[in-house]
Amino acid sequence: TAGRVNDKFKMNWANFVFTAISETPVNGSTAWGTKLETFHLPDPRAVGPEGVFKLGQVTLGNGERLYATRFDANLVYVVTFRRIDPLWVVDISDPSHPKIAGEVQVPGYSNYIQPLGDRLVTVGLDNSNSWRVAVSLFDVHDPSAPALLGKVALGENYSWSEANTDEKAFNVMPDEHLILLPFQGYVTNGYASRIQLIDLNRDTLALRGTIDHPCQPRRATVHQDRILSLSGQELLSVDAADRDHPQIKATVPLAWSVDQLFLQDNYLIELTTASSWWWNGQPVPAVRITPANEPDHVLNEVPLPDLLPILGAAVRGGRLYLAQGEQNFGPVPLADGSDPGEATNLPPNLFLSVYDISALPDVALLGETNAVLDPLGWSANFQLVWPKTGVLVLTGGGGGYWNPWLDFGVATPVGGVGGPAGGGIARPIFWGNNGGRLIAFDVNDTATPKFLSDVNLATNSWWSFSPADTVSGLVYLSHQAVEPYPPVVAGDKDTNSPSGNYWVQRWYLDVVDYADAANPAVRKPVNIPGSLKGVARAGELLYTVGQHWINATNWWGDGSEYLDASAYDGVEAHFIDSLKLSSYWPHPVLVKDDDIFVGHPAETNTVKNLLEVWTLSNAGMLTQLGKAELSGAAQNLANYGSLLAAQIENQASLFNVTNPAAPAFLVTGGPPGCVWFDLNKSDGALDRGLWLPLGIYGLSVVSLPAAP
Repeated sequence: TAGRVNDKFKMNWANFVFTAISETPVNGSTAWGTKLETFHLPDPRAVGPEGVFKLGQVTLGNGERLYATRFDANLVYVVTFRRIDPLWVVDISDPSHPKIAGEVQVPGYSNYIQPLGDRLVTVGLDNSNSWRVAVSLFDVHDPSAPALLGKVALGENYSWSEANTDEKAFNVMPDEHLILLPFQGYVTNGYASRIQLIDLNRDTLALRGTIDHPCQPRRATVHQDRILSLSGQELLSVDAADRDHPQIKATVPLAWSVDQLFLQDNYLIELTTASSWWWNGQPVPAVRITPANEPDHVLNEVPLPDLLPILGAAVRGGRLYLAQGEQNFGPVPLADGSDPGEATNLPPNLFLSVYDISALPDVALLGETNAVLDPLGWSANFQLVWPKTGVLVLTGGGGGYWNPWLDFGVATPVGGVGGPAGGGIARPIFWGNNGGRLIAFDVNDTATPKFLSDVNLATNSWWSFSPADTVSGLVYLSHQAVEPYPPVVAGDKDTNSPSGNYWVQRWYLDVVDYADAANPAVRKPVNIPGSLKGVARAGELLYTVGQHWINATNWWGDGSEYLDASAYDGVEAHFIDSLKLSSYWPHPVLVKDDDIFVGHPAETNTVKNLLEVWTLSNAGMLTQLGKAELSGAAQNLANYGSLLAAQIENQASLFNVTNPAAPAFLVTGGPPGCVWFDLNKSDGALDRGLWLPLGIYGLSVVSLPAAP
């Protein structure tokens, strides 16, 4: 069968009759129809050769798909659908001659049928005015003349309910004259997730009030003088004495999204960033304080000044810094690269709050500020760094626009000379944010933080910005850019070189000087071999990962990636040494001061997956310090002081790297099933273990083994 069918068959043991309903092609064609068949079955308690044989059949709705069925004594109610919903009443009192007793047609279709004596209540979708969840009441006291008594549709122009796929969500309570139905959809004030109260009378249905949830409600019922309304996030106790205006009287949190966390002594600071959707509803941003050994026991929940998503967070010196803001695109750019949506008198779109967490579980708001900035970008998120004491910089941002066709009609000559006649290619247009934002605040006085400056490196058609490093008032990061490369010089004998006009991809180092944080100085970008992975030795040593080109005129590689060490003098980068990484993926690289941790996946069945540790010797050579075996290929690496975590699928292997030359394996653990985590949002300690945020699934703890 296809579609939603509640009862597909029924067995009458008194007469040994089996009734089945199926959806099948009609007469061998591609058109679908529904067929009800009855069979004689032998009594399983009897002994004999009697077999199963067919008694009779009836076909319902040629060209119609089967959506719902329900047996009630000697009647079968069947819903099929093509454009109009026929509700069929089939009489099977004579199993050898089942017959259609009656039918009624209404727009849309029903997914579930609930018999109520000589009445039926159904739930499904109505397509007379867009697709909306609909509840219908039918009079079936005369099976030959079923009649629609009433129908109510939920939402304004589109809605959906879990009851359309699971009848347990549809609670019909005749004694209470009430139906409780969860739904979500578009209403006058936007998108809503609600429980709809519907009056159920003998001949009428009527919409009453609703119970709103921040995320998709699942079930609701009546208990004593209250309605209990349940979602995956909370349980509500509701006074519905006035059904038009139900009042929430109590809320019990059942679960919350843990998107980032910080370990502070014996406590966890759990953040719900609200930057992703939760079961058709957006979670409210929140900060919760729990015991580290009881992460489901909330000791304190911090009220946030805004309901905007948390875009970045950090803990430093007994303070929690939270950045909240709007995640958006902004207006579509014009072909000439201009911003068509410049406006004045805009409200703030970025907020910074500072909290005192020195006496957990108590949390106190110390100060806050806001700023009106250019759009932060789609799915914006920020890393918080301190280039110097008292200066906090948010680095990151969100996705913007990349449209190589917006300026396609304007050919950009490449190289200036030597190209084909009229040569040139369209210049790809980048606009808006794509990482590369550096937003500075003065936090010397945490009671009065102040916005200082906003540097946007992404306006130059740059993208793939790396995480940031800070050294002595400087912020280091890298970006990638596509640039025109001059045509091949006449007489070049390298036949492997591209000819004519073409583009190349390059990596560049960006350094922003915050000596004057209100007016930061952006140094000229410096060409480097790959994406920046870390800096060392007071910023004079750069580690990057990227591909190598075959030669200066052949901009092609073999697909391999290299770890490169380069010296940086403030003006240029100078190559020192290189290490070819495994040709197998993944091969993550983590730089921690002068130590470089590399995941080396097994390349043959006889080679182990490894965690390797490298360093740059005083002679300028990348030298291996040590290694440790892994149970699988490391996908990501992160460190928390002397504790290093290697993510292997959805498990984390922990190592003591106090002595980098001899990483000591501690334990492997993680969440069950296919639940994933982000090591960069996790926290842990060498003597405590690791806490992993799992988003809507809460968190998981990788505990250290007990000492012998």
